[in-house]
Amino acid sequence: MSLAGPRLDRPSAIGDEGRPRAASLWIATLVVLALTVGAGVAVGEPSLVTLLATVVGLTVAGFALTDRTGFVELFVGYGLIVSFGPAFALIVLFAPVVGPAGIAVSGLTISLFGIAMAWADVGGDETIQAVGGCALTYGSFLFSSALVAICAGLVVFGSVVLLGVIETSTAAGSLAGFAFVAIVTSLCLVVALWALPIRQFTARSRRDRVERRLERARKGLVFAIMAAFGLGAVAVVLLVVPAVEGTGGTNFLETIFLGLTSPVVVLPFVAIGLASIAASVLTVGLRLLTRRFETDTSRWIAAIAVGVAIVALGTTAAILAAVAIAVVNPTVAVSLTSLGLMAFVFFAVGPPVFLLVGFAVFVAVVAGVVPDRAGGPALAAVGLVLAAVGLAWVHPIPVFACLAGAAVVWDVSTYGLGLTAELGHLPDSRRLELFHGVLSVAVAIGAVLVAVALELVRTSVFGGFGGTGALLAIGIGAVILLFPLRG
Repeated sequence: MSLAGPRLDRPSAIGDEGRPRAASLWIATLVVLALTVGAGVAVGEPSLVTLLATVVGLTVAGFALTDRTGFVELFVGYGLIVSFGPAFALIVLFAPVVGPAGIAVSGLTISLFGIAMAWADVGGDETIQAVGGCALTYGSFLFSSALVAICAGLVVFGSVVLLGVIETSTAAGSLAGFAFVAIVTSLCLVVALWALPIRQFTARSRRDRVERRLERARKGLVFAIMAAFGLGAVAVVLLVVPAVEGTGGTNFLETIFLGLTSPVVVLPFVAIGLASIAASVLTVGLRLLTRRFETDTSRWIAAIAVGVAIVALGTTAAILAAVAIAVVNPTVAVSLTSLGLMAFVFFAVGPPVFLLVGFAVFVAVVAGVVPDRAGGPALAAVGLVLAAVGLAWVHPIPVFACLAGAAVVWDVSTYGLGLTAELGHLPDSRRLELFHGVLSVAVAIGAVLVAVALELVRTSVFGGFGGTGALLAIGIGAVILLFPLRG
């Protein structure tokens, strides 16, 4: 039985590797989906399965893609994990705070996550590696955010300084401002000469000549910086020694110095400096993107690139929102700004919660609480048990159904894992899997019917027992269910 679309896992032909056989896993999947739909109807949210399956499916797809070697696949994988993994973690950890229905939602989310893990054949080392990459993504997100904040501060500071330079009304201030602009522009040009591949793009026969010209340009920039510092010293002298006025009452030198900070003179220098820095950043970025790395290095670079891309998109959205506030409808702009702030808070708070959940899973695997190879089926079964606890306030029947579903999911999944270990994925074992699955489902339905009958007897004959009687009926139903399945 094949899946629609490209496979995310790569099962081996024989041996202990690979997910359970497809027929067994399909039975477990249908059981989990049916219980999720039923639980959604019971709590008044029929579309619950759509929301949970989307979040869980894209998260697990990200985990599966991080096991590949291509940069694009790794980038998309880490992007999916960082985007939907925090939502998954927030649902699992904070939904129980709402009440019993939240416990059920959390359990169903874990169950869907376990089944998706089994389909994608992720777990163990792959999950730990992906969580480590997400930690790197979160670190790059924080570092890039801090860098953007610093750059924004520099832009604001530079704008204030530039405005002060243009509006200065003294000769000393104009001379000092022009010297400052000249120094900054020269430094930007020095950086551009270092970063831009001018020599590499020159014909081999002319490279020596171009290299000599570049050396002269560097020396000229150093001389320009020294000359600008000299102008700054002259500005200090003008502050101490007042200039002598001319015969017409106007100082000729003061007029020249004031003209140095006019917009016609200053703005071209600023444009040259900004263009030099932009070209340098673009060149360095292209070099990093086109460089060949080893597999592990590509993995970590992809994780870092995701954090940088998130910050870049957020910065672009913030700039567009600022433009919208100034130009378009302010109400729409404020709404966009609020949405952007919510997204920033989500990416700032969600990843640590997801890393906490990933660390808990890692500890559970190391401690042996969650089996490494059967981690997906184990999580699916445990999630259904939690859902049974959360649905106890609705009616006993959903509780019995979730307990029976947990046993069926674990039974058919481990049976499929056993077939994978013995036969691999090549032989046709669908008939064996269907026979075992139908038998397990039949036993589960029978156990649920017996438990429901016991509940009816309790409510009609032993109504005075209350909650104790309900717990007794649930316990008897669970025992009746567990013995035939694995015994």
